[in-house]
Amino acid sequence: MKWFVLALRLALAAVFLYAGIVKASASEEFALALLPFTFVPASWTGALAILLAWTEILAGILLLVPRVYPLGALITLFLACLFIVVLTWALANGIIVDCGCFGKDETPSAGKMIESIVRDVLIALAAAWILVCLFRGRMSCSPK
Repeated sequence: MKWFVLALRLALAAVFLYAGIVKASASEEFALALLPFTFVPASWTGALAILLAWTEILAGILLLVPRVYPLGALITLFLACLFIVVLTWALANGIIVDCGCFGKDETPSAGKMIESIVRDVLIALAAAWILVCLFRGRMSCSPK
């Protein structure tokens, strides 16, 4: 089981490092992707885009470091839950957007938003599994 948890950590780290680097390298475009979310003031979108990108990068790095990976898993869980709430809120309010998750400029659609929500639920479950494994103490969560 410890190898499964390690595989989850590596997979989540790869996803968050990739997504964060893509967003950080195109923060202006990502800021534009945030504009349709009406609860975020337009003046905040640039700073929010940078903050989200670097938080994803930080989470990815922390997931790779044995002593601090629980913090990385916790940040990953928080971000995934945040993304789920925001995308679900937008969809429920008829705001159809490209989430900008991986820097792709796709034609926005409700179906793609639902796919993003499902992906974020799976990410949240993986991060939660890492934390449950650690705090239950039933199994080692890192290789020895």
